[in-house]
Amino acid sequence: MLTRITAISILLISLLFAAGEAIGQKRNTAKRKPTAVKAQQPTPAPSPASEVAENTEEPVPVKRNDRPKGSPSAETPTVKPQNKATAEYEYLFFQPNFALSRVLVRHNDLGKGTVEFLQSDQDEPVTEPIEISETALARINASLAELRFLESSESYQHEKDFSHLGTVRITYSKGERSRTAEFNWTDNQFAKSLAGEYRKVANQFIWRFDMTLARENQPLESPKLIARLDAYLKRNEISDPVQMLPLLNELANDERLPLIARNHTLRLIEQIKKKAK
Repeated sequence: MLTRITAISILLISLLFAAGEAIGQKRNTAKRKPTAVKAQQPTPAPSPASEVAENTEEPVPVKRNDRPKGSPSAETPTVKPQNKATAEYEYLFFQPNFALSRVLVRHNDLGKGTVEFLQSDQDEPVTEPIEISETALARINASLAELRFLESSESYQHEKDFSHLGTVRITYSKGERSRTAEFNWTDNQFAKSLAGEYRKVANQFIWRFDMTLARENQPLESPKLIARLDAYLKRNEISDPVQMLPLLNELANDERLPLIARNHTLRLIEQIKKKAK
C-alpha cells in the first residue's frame, strides 16, 4: 500500500514538473514575439554621409568666373584716372666763358624733368633728375600767362647786346603750339622773372648734386658748400628753400660732415622755417 502511494506521488510530481515546463515555454514564446515583429520592420533610410560615400561620381565643378547678371565683365578692367603731362618747358643758358658754361632745364607741367649742366673745365655734361615744387611751378606758369607766351610774338631782347652776360633761350610747348624766345638782357619784367625762376631752379638742384657728391667723397668740402647755400638764400636765389628741408635735416645729423658744417646747416634750417611761417 505504501508502495502504491509513493508511485502515485512520483507521478503527480512528474505531471506538475511537465506542466511547469509547458508554462515556461509559453512565456518564452510570448517574450520572443516582439523580437520577431521588430525584425520585420523596414530598414531605415541611409544617412547623407552614406549616400556621399556610395556616390562615386564627381560633382560638376562650378565656374569661378560666373558672375550675376548686371555685374561688370571680368574682361573690362577698371582704369584709374591719372594725371598726364600736357605741356613741355625748356630753359637753356649758355656762356662759354663762365665756370658753368651751359645749363639746360627740361620739365613737364607736373614739374618733373632733368637739369643738365656743363662746367667749363669738363668735357661731358652732368644730368640729374629734378622735381620742381608746386610753389615754384606756379610762379613759372604765372609769368608765362602774363607774357601770353604762346600767343605773343614780342621780342624780349633789349636794344643793346649783352651776350657777355650769357644768353637765355626759353621754349614752351602745349598741344600743337610751341614757341621759343631768346634774349641776353630784357626790360620786360615778366620775361626777366621767368628767366630768374629757372636760374633759381638750376641753383637749387646743382647745389644738391655738389653737396651729395661731397658728402660721399669729400666731406671736408661741405663747409664751403653750406656757405654757398647761405649766400644763395640771402640773395633769394633758391627756387624753394622749404623743399630743401629734408636734405638739410639729413646733413645736420650726418656725423661724416665736420661739426662746423652741421652747425651752420642747423642755423639755415631755423632761418628757412622762420621765413616760411
